[in-house]
Amino acid sequence: MKTKVLTRQALVAAIYFVVTYLLRDFSYGPVQFRIAEVLNILAWYNPVYRIGITMGCFLANLYSNYGIYDLIFGTAHTFISLTLMSKIKNIYVASLMPALCSFIVSIGIGLASGSMEGFLAITSQIMISEFVAVSIISVAVFKLLEKNPYVKNNVLAPIQ
Repeated sequence: MKTKVLTRQALVAAIYFVVTYLLRDFSYGPVQFRIAEVLNILAWYNPVYRIGITMGCFLANLYSNYGIYDLIFGTAHTFISLTLMSKIKNIYVASLMPALCSFIVSIGIGLASGSMEGFLAITSQIMISEFVAVSIISVAVFKLLEKNPYVKNNVLAPIQ
């Protein structure tokens, strides 16, 4: 892996982790809102970002109350939804993937708590938070950032 690619992955992972950890009161639990999920749209612009975002999620999930379940299911959710997102041509449709895959996180929460009671409520809450973070906030922010030549050519463009 080229140094530039590795550096960007480490930077994205660090940003995801730090933002999630600093906002931990909102980032963990059955009712959660992870501001760091705004970074997910980077995988649509450049699939290589899936690695950094997934690593950031894994590191953040080390601090989750759901332990190994969040490490497995939360990280799997991120990687699967980002992989799907990177395969879809339309940014608006792609941005829905994290919300549509939210049931994966709910399975982990159910297993960790020993009960699947509330599965639909938890899934719905996570879907809403993913929709707001990725489909609304992230798409709007990155559509604006696309207009900046530096960002477009150095952050969103394929890594050389």
